[in-house]
Amino acid sequence: MAFASSFSALSAALSLTTFLLPVSEKLSRTNHQSWKAQVQAALRGAQLTDWLEATAQPPVRFLPKKKPDDDKEEPVVNPEYGSWVAKDQIVLSYLLTNLSKEILGHVNTEVTAKGAWAKIEGLFASQSRAKIISTRMALTSATKGSSTISEFFTKIKGLADEMAAAGRKLEDEEFVSYVLSGLDQDYDSTVSAIAARVEPISITELFTQLVSHE
Repeated sequence: MAFASSFSALSAALSLTTFLLPVSEKLSRTNHQSWKAQVQAALRGAQLTDWLEATAQPPVRFLPKKKPDDDKEEPVVNPEYGSWVAKDQIVLSYLLTNLSKEILGHVNTEVTAKGAWAKIEGLFASQSRAKIISTRMALTSATKGSSTISEFFTKIKGLADEMAAAGRKLEDEEFVSYVLSGLDQDYDSTVSAIAARVEPISITELFTQLVSHE
């Protein structure tokens, strides 16, 4: 009976793997955010994201005894336990097979999905913070100089993309403020007009106005 229950749990869990398509590129030091987005999307499709949570715990392994005081009563395996563990190991396997050798070496001692996920997140937390700080400094000091408006926008857009890749997406108003801060005195009248607006300006409209001024 216990074997049948375990086999049934495994079969049910395996049926979910049809949603777990491999990511486009295994996790490396440079692609954490895009990798994470793909992995989470696949796990959401398979309804398996709960196994990544720090609070994830399996159900009790054995069902309560019918007669608590009967020492001779054989323990009965909880079928929900087997199902939970099977899904946990499928999620763990999915994570491990989508890691580069470099990252796998830091994670392959973990025996649960939540443990592997926590280790991966920990590896990239400090790296992301450092990247966000350095990119924000670059945005703050960026100036148009002798560049065209198109070239300056491309530069700011590239830095904004780096921020997003590190886990900190810029809001449109932030993007606009970095662009305006980097303009020279020739654009003072345009900057003043934009700053005086009641409604925030869109990035597209800002670009149009600055190109017209140029």
